[in-house]
Amino acid sequence: MNYKETAKAILDNVGGQENINDFLHCSTRLRMNLKDPNQAKTDEIKAMDGIMGAVYSGGQYQVIIGNDVSYVYNELKQMITIKTDENPEPNKKRDMSFKGLFESFAGLITGIFQPIIPAIAAAGMFKALLLLSTSLGLLSKESQIYALLLNIADSAFYFLPFLLAYSSAQKFKTNPYIAATLAGVLLHPKMITLLGGEVPVQIAGIPVPNISYASSVLPIILTVWLMSYVEKFADKVSPGPVKIFLKPLIVILVMAPLALTVLGPIGNYLGVGLSDGLFWIQGKIGWLTVVILAVFLPFIVMFGMHKVFYPVIFAAMVSPGYETLIHSAMLSSNMAQGAGALAVWFLAKDKKLKQVALPAGISGLFGITEPALYGVHLRLKRTLVACMIGAGSAGLFAGIVNLKAYAAVGPGLASLPMFIGAENNFTYALITAAISIIITPVAVYFIGFNDPGAASDTQASAVESVKVETTSQAAPKKEKLQSRLVVFAPIEGEAIPLKDVKDEAFSQEAMGKGMAIKPAKGQVVAPFDGTVQTVFRTKHSIGLKSVEGIELLIHIGIDTVKLKGQHFNVVVQEGDIVKHGQLLIEFDMDAVEKAGYDTTTPVIVTNSGDYLEILGHEKSEKIGPETPLITIL
Repeated sequence: MNYKETAKAILDNVGGQENINDFLHCSTRLRMNLKDPNQAKTDEIKAMDGIMGAVYSGGQYQVIIGNDVSYVYNELKQMITIKTDENPEPNKKRDMSFKGLFESFAGLITGIFQPIIPAIAAAGMFKALLLLSTSLGLLSKESQIYALLLNIADSAFYFLPFLLAYSSAQKFKTNPYIAATLAGVLLHPKMITLLGGEVPVQIAGIPVPNISYASSVLPIILTVWLMSYVEKFADKVSPGPVKIFLKPLIVILVMAPLALTVLGPIGNYLGVGLSDGLFWIQGKIGWLTVVILAVFLPFIVMFGMHKVFYPVIFAAMVSPGYETLIHSAMLSSNMAQGAGALAVWFLAKDKKLKQVALPAGISGLFGITEPALYGVHLRLKRTLVACMIGAGSAGLFAGIVNLKAYAAVGPGLASLPMFIGAENNFTYALITAAISIIITPVAVYFIGFNDPGAASDTQASAVESVKVETTSQAAPKKEKLQSRLVVFAPIEGEAIPLKDVKDEAFSQEAMGKGMAIKPAKGQVVAPFDGTVQTVFRTKHSIGLKSVEGIELLIHIGIDTVKLKGQHFNVVVQEGDIVKHGQLLIEFDMDAVEKAGYDTTTPVIVTNSGDYLEILGHEKSEKIGPETPLITIL
């Protein structure tokens, strides 16, 4: 992968720098907050080399890249200058629906927690290794070196409010250094001593509760959120000559007492409530909660929504000091994803599939599942079911034994020491992983999957059949039809080669091979008997699948996604079964062209790699629904 070219292509396809509010990355995804998500050309991004997928979820546009995401991110950073002090969407109305509010919440949580994950993950692994060292007798818990190393490992957790203060300030667009100062107010050692004294402390008659905010999450987030509004007020009332000290002074004078008397206690009670609520749910449903989460975790990861678990995880790590649901489910699911991909690598005959499955499987076993999920299981589909079976089986055991995680780390083979703690708990973790690793490949074997390489002999025979046809006039017509498939023209107009389309994503066949049509009529009809797979929300594009398995994308016009559905009328829905010639979409050609858009319509076989050859119709003056446009061998 050329990281610079990939970063440039992503930037172009999300609407350029002017459409990006801010961006960051996690272990496998580039996460962007876009001013107008509809400008993102998701189909084009998905078709790029090295890109596993793209999705808008949790208020963020997410490009799934895999283990190379940091390199692409670094290149993108050099291309973009983000102005953090401007309000990019002053007039945009907030979506107050449940979906809109949840996506806003998920985007907020991800934006706050994602930047601090490297520090937390490193500290978590440090603590896990210390637990392993004491279990093996390499270190004594009474030794000075153990106490020293434990303090080092625990520092990121103890001073978690400082980390969250900075990332929250970035998210709420307020001064990060004043935010860190307020975190210092909550964590100051002498403040802790003062509040723990015999004489109760009050501010203006309001008692200050004796609460330890070390390792806390919600108190500082609530404080920084309110601070962002107080800072705007302080900015307005502070005269220019003295603003440099008066503005932060007002913020601290207002926010420090509020943090100690109101926001801190509220945040603390909410954090304890999250932890207690989690244990209450498990107490009511028991082991079933782990099973359910383990089975459906791939779909949560698919949309990048697994980050919303962070507040619950950190709250549980503070009290009672361990977590029994999310990490157990993640261990079960991660092992299943990795083992399932390795099973595909072992069983598949297709060389390309094997090349993808091996590294994806290894990555999955070490806790990074996106390569396996997007590169293997979502593509093969049936193996995803096998992974859910394996994860559910492992989750059943983990739930029954009440498996506990003692460190906030992504579960994988390297991080298994995170489960060292109570008697037999580490053994339970090993058994959980083993169940997932054993059952998933067995399920893959019995359920099976569509292996492109398994049909190689049949395809070779088809090629030989075609060769015979071209040299022998005596070949029966029936034999010719058995060796090839036909996609008819979905639009009346002029057939043109794909290379002549004025869009590199199509002309360079990045999305697959095919043809294009210059429309003469604003109607799109089914080019074969099949099923509607995808109807894009902007109505300019539709995905179909024929009864023989041809996956086809019909993209009406170039850059017409920017029309946001204007001038298009879709008359079918996802899942509809359609017949050759049936009307799918109507569009106003004149209106689209008057708006400045080229109506040239690429017709792409998106699973071109499943076939030996994709042959386009020769350029002609006129084609229609009964005219073969693409021939597939």
